[in-house]
Amino acid sequence: MQGVNRFFLTTRSKILLTLSFVIAVTVITVMLLHLYWKSRPKADLSEIEKANNMTEPIKIKVFGWVVHSSSTSVNNFYKYHDKFVWVSPTWYYVDGNGGLIDRGVKSDFIKNCREWGIKLIPLVANYEFSREIIHRILTIPEVREKAIENIVKEVLEKEYDGINIDFENIPSEDRDHLTEFMRLLYEKMHAHGKLVTQAVGAGYVYDHENLAKYNDLIIIMAYGYHWSGSAPGPIAPLYWLNDLIDNLLRKVPKEKLVLGVPLYGFDWPPQGRASAVTYEDAIWIANHYGVKVTFDWKSGEATFKYKAVDGVHEVWFQIAKSIELRIKLAKEKGLDKIAVWRVGQEDPKTWSVIIRPEG
Repeated sequence: MQGVNRFFLTTRSKILLTLSFVIAVTVITVMLLHLYWKSRPKADLSEIEKANNMTEPIKIKVFGWVVHSSSTSVNNFYKYHDKFVWVSPTWYYVDGNGGLIDRGVKSDFIKNCREWGIKLIPLVANYEFSREIIHRILTIPEVREKAIENIVKEVLEKEYDGINIDFENIPSEDRDHLTEFMRLLYEKMHAHGKLVTQAVGAGYVYDHENLAKYNDLIIIMAYGYHWSGSAPGPIAPLYWLNDLIDNLLRKVPKEKLVLGVPLYGFDWPPQGRASAVTYEDAIWIANHYGVKVTFDWKSGEATFKYKAVDGVHEVWFQIAKSIELRIKLAKEKGLDKIAVWRVGQEDPKTWSVIIRPEG
């Protein structure tokens, strides 16, 4: 028995010694990491902080896209719901047979929007923005009719205020077919007093003048001047937006035109495609590498460079001042609405810039 007792005592001592060692190493590691991070240079954010301090609140009607799978997107919408007139959760796809795919409709989201008096206009996209699928939807009459029937049925059953069509990667030869799809959808939706809205790009495939006849709102996705596959640069520079809005106003009545505004940014590596970043991501990266963030007044966007293991990266992103400048430009052109892609990616100070008009 004494041998057994000695064995257990020895084993217990070894365990206690090991635990003490692990705890000591952990404490030392934490202390070293704390000292390391404390000693690292922080980002110089003075320039963008100064720009944000020069913002002012503006009355503007806001249409916001909320990504159903992102808790941050949903939570930020809930937190700032009083800023929105319309909200478009990304709830639906249309497949190649005209079927409507539910991506995650939330009953509590619907209930909240009704209580808050926000018009609920879910987004419907072609599945995975497939070129083949949208071609089938637009050019095969029975598929087109089924897609329209399913959309209208869902809007009526769920008692939505309308729908937001976001068909992308459309073959150029399907330009007129897209307009015809929207005409048929518009007629059926309006027969029930429902709104039809559409997100469109600036390219030829969207017949803006005729699409405006079959939409209550035309939302121009005014971003992508530089994109993930391009060289680094501003995503929606003010000088480009100025010309884009002027061009669209020759085709679309100003009361129907909505300026789409990006809330996101991009981080371009030395080679390959850029990664999308939120405001929070961009600030974290800047702090991690201890760099200076500047504000490019010509484009209205924040930017910085940093050196990582794979070389020099370049980041462009939006701050509250970026959004304010775009709102001011829109209002100068006679527009009273913006759309934001997407809620949850923004500089939190953005919401201090926006005031929902009464009525």
